[in-house]
Amino acid sequence: MGSTRRDYALILLASVLWGTSFPGSKLTVGTVDPLFLTFARMGLGAALGVTVLVILHRLDPKMFHEPIVWILGAINAIGFDLQNEGIFLTTASRTALLVNVNIVFIAIFMALFFREAITRAKVAGILIGGLGVLVLATKLDPTTLSGGQFAGDVLVFLAGLTWAFYVAGTKSRVDRGGDYVALTAAILGTSAVFAAVPLFFVGWPLPRSGTGWLGVAYLGLVPTFAPLMLYVASMRTISPTISALLILLEVVVAAILSFLLLRDPLDAFTLAGGALILLGAYVVTRGEKSIPEPVAGGLAPVSPDTALPGPDGLTRR
Repeated sequence: MGSTRRDYALILLASVLWGTSFPGSKLTVGTVDPLFLTFARMGLGAALGVTVLVILHRLDPKMFHEPIVWILGAINAIGFDLQNEGIFLTTASRTALLVNVNIVFIAIFMALFFREAITRAKVAGILIGGLGVLVLATKLDPTTLSGGQFAGDVLVFLAGLTWAFYVAGTKSRVDRGGDYVALTAAILGTSAVFAAVPLFFVGWPLPRSGTGWLGVAYLGLVPTFAPLMLYVASMRTISPTISALLILLEVVVAAILSFLLLRDPLDAFTLAGGALILLGAYVVTRGEKSIPEPVAGGLAPVSPDTALPGPDGLTRR
């Protein structure tokens, strides 16, 4: 039970960090090409992850030999390209809303591919959390749906759908075991490789202002490697369906920061929507049974004392 509570805390922290990325991206895409932003953010996140692995003496290039890591990197790069192109056309709050609609697809994928039970608590939590997102984003006024350009809304919705596939793939890799820090760094590294491909066709449009580079640095170093690592680590004991509900907190964070930085309104609807989102997460997690941490076949935390001597140097469980 202690490990589950720990991983709930990891997910909530990740959601807060990810929540800051929406207004941060909205501010940055005004001065930075969206495709370059994806490449730079993934590259900086991967560099930070590799640095952490070097410090922990856990760097293992063999992670890049796995085809699933490259597939996940490609999906992740596509998702960020869609989000960055879309957020340029719509608002940060709406982007957070539409991206998180993927909770429905994640629940479906987990039921189809992982035989996860769809309990009444999960259905109730999804409905309550979804209602909270609706209240927060629309303020129960249908005319607000015309606030962002339709093309931008479609792009960020497709980004959310893309990440539903990404979550299912990451879960399948996590269940095979290994070092979650190395897995996170490898996914970001392959994401950067795929994100670089379109830049060869658009001419590598570098930021021309200090503000643009500052935004790139923040997005690459703060809400990228750390929250993804926390999210991957939480999959040891928490279903991705539950995680998706907890991550709805990022919609609240994005709304508050959009109010402070982008002058988006913060009112009773924002507070009510945030309360419903948290209530939905509570309902679905209150009676949820934790996933037993695997002994051999699943992902377990790797500490410095797990190094074992082998014929090719140090190996790790």
